[in-house]
Amino acid sequence: MITIIADKLQKYLLPVANKIGSNRYLLAIKDAFLISLPFTMFGSIILALVNIPFLNKLIAEDTIAAIQAAAAPIQNVTFNVIAVIVVLGIGYSLGKYYKSNPIYTAISSLIGFLMVTPTTTLFEENVVTGVYELNNLGTMAIFSGIIMAILCTETYRWVVEKNLVIKMPDSVPQLVADSFSSFIPVGAVLSISFIIQLGFSFTGFQTMNAFIYEMIQIPISRIGSSFTATMIAGALCNLFWFFGLHGNSIVYNSVLSPIFKALSIENLAAFQAHKMIPNVITEEFAFYFGGFNGSFIAYPILICIIIFFKKKKEWKKLAEVSMVPGIFSIYEPIVFGLPLMLNPIMLIPMLLTPMLSCAISYFAMTVGLVPLCTGVSIPWTTPMILSGIITTNSLQGGILQIVIIAVLTVLWYVFLKIAYNGDKDKEKKIENE
Repeated sequence: MITIIADKLQKYLLPVANKIGSNRYLLAIKDAFLISLPFTMFGSIILALVNIPFLNKLIAEDTIAAIQAAAAPIQNVTFNVIAVIVVLGIGYSLGKYYKSNPIYTAISSLIGFLMVTPTTTLFEENVVTGVYELNNLGTMAIFSGIIMAILCTETYRWVVEKNLVIKMPDSVPQLVADSFSSFIPVGAVLSISFIIQLGFSFTGFQTMNAFIYEMIQIPISRIGSSFTATMIAGALCNLFWFFGLHGNSIVYNSVLSPIFKALSIENLAAFQAHKMIPNVITEEFAFYFGGFNGSFIAYPILICIIIFFKKKKEWKKLAEVSMVPGIFSIYEPIVFGLPLMLNPIMLIPMLLTPMLSCAISYFAMTVGLVPLCTGVSIPWTTPMILSGIITTNSLQGGILQIVIIAVLTVLWYVFLKIAYNGDKDKEKKIENE
């Protein structure tokens, strides 16, 4: 029965999943966020260091404030301009995909984005012109940045494909030739960006950023970041893993990543400004508390095998081989070695793992037992407990992970025991024969 279901999924679902995963726009968005990773991660490390919970017991508060003020520019050029990095990344990635000049597609995308970004702001009730406010270059502008990067690159590509370029003789240096050949495509990008900005200036929103943020980004974020949606997404990830498909790539990377990253950066901005953190659901919540991370399966299974099922030689050997990768959230050896894949007994705990993790964590954070995730970005291979402490900037985060692991260990014990007894019965039958 399971084999039939797997065959059906491979026949109908795998092509769809592959098509989604290979979509050039989704790939470009994914590349852009990967490009932004070293910047946001370094900014996160600095932010975590200057906001260590017990730092005020070691250093005077004035000194801490001075250190935090000195570190502020690092945040401004990482998190607070995340939309700029994403726009450049998408423009560059799509440019390479189309075999256009990626430098020009990236810069054209950025210029197009900046053209639709407001250059006026209020300061002490006075209108200030000729400035870009950081709010309009950060998380609030991610969706409009994605749209403009795709639109600008597609415009550039269309003009080039129609051969509407200025061609120079071969004797002209390549850099000069590239500059002239990009003149008309860049002009087309700027013209379209100008028309878009002009059009929005006649609306109540005034700017494209405001329209996208209020009409698209906020509603999508609310739907995608809801408790129910997160819990279902986690279960879907593991359902795909059950059939041997990379669930995180299909569900998270393709759909949820931009939403969760934007929510994380919102939290980080609030944490940096010492304001109330707004979002329970973020990328860090999903991965380090909501069960999207392989550790939530690896840790309970390894604990169960080491304590309760070490007599089963195959499992004991698997635990020895999987121990180090499992600690660092790499659980493929367990998925394919136990195996979890296509094992009907293991499907239920695989689906329940993210649901229980998400429910426990959401409750603990919403009632105030554990601080919300600060938005600090860490490597996905960071071991459990340590990841909980760093992402919430509190010991409670690590304790919450211990509680989740304990609950999941009980869950997995029940089903591993069923599998263990089933294997023993099979062995006895073989011996009797």
